[in-house]
Amino acid sequence: MKTEKGITRPAAGALKSGAALLMLALLAACGKQEQAASGQALASVDGKEITIHQLNAELGKGGAREANKQVLDGLVARQVLVNAARKEKLDADPAVLADMERARDLVLAQSYVQRKLAKPTRPSQQEVSTFYDQHPDWFAQRQQYEFAELVIDRASVNEELTKMMVGVRPLEEVAAWLQKQHIPFTRLQVTKTSMDLPPPMLAGVKKMEKGQLFIVNEGDAAILAALADVRNVPLSRAAATQQIEQYLANQRQGEITEQAVARLKADAKIVYFDSAKTLKDNSVAPVADATSPGKDAAAGAAIR
Repeated sequence: MKTEKGITRPAAGALKSGAALLMLALLAACGKQEQAASGQALASVDGKEITIHQLNAELGKGGAREANKQVLDGLVARQVLVNAARKEKLDADPAVLADMERARDLVLAQSYVQRKLAKPTRPSQQEVSTFYDQHPDWFAQRQQYEFAELVIDRASVNEELTKMMVGVRPLEEVAAWLQKQHIPFTRLQVTKTSMDLPPPMLAGVKKMEKGQLFIVNEGDAAILAALADVRNVPLSRAAATQQIEQYLANQRQGEITEQAVARLKADAKIVYFDSAKTLKDNSVAPVADATSPGKDAAAGAAIR
């Protein structure tokens, strides 16, 4: 079960997991490094030294206040993975190289934003207070919704199932029907607040009774969902202040960045080729009413 609480939607440690860890490790290690000066090396992995400069850089990125063995152990683990990746010649794999180039581009773009663009002014207390009052569903009247879900292949949805998913009834009856029809499904329990749901879906959910069933189609999957519970979880003005300040600051930074991009685009020579004309424009995504069973909805992602 997941419960999301911040205004922003998505703290990383020194050691990442899976492919992301390996990619960052390869990116950090690519290129030649100068031999560490005497006294600067903290550890060595198969002859590859880890220096105090690397540790300090990691501290700056990871948010740790002081050097500690755990951060160093993370660097050692990263280097072990880098060495293993190089032995497997992953640093020559075209897909890996493409990901590394993309990561480099992202770092450069982010560095430009951080170093060259103006910093947003801190929101005033009046702005924070106004924002709080204008978003009661996020704060003073915030509610928490629990959804029970059965996820099936979209092709399995038929007229009989669609009729079952109308009105109020136990989702277990639907699960029993699916089992009888030999339709495989995955159970999920999802918790969201009114802060997390897009406005069109929130408007639909507010009208629902507990136990209300509805269907949301998402790609090749169909989510058979039930509103299991609703609770009041208000957030006070004082408790929300820091979140609102960060949200408004991020919003202003986004506006500053958009203005800079527009200015840079005006000075750049940009050509879109014929092959780009077939790309779909998703700048305006359709969102279906959450109370309407069987309709496509961007709301699907919001309740998962």
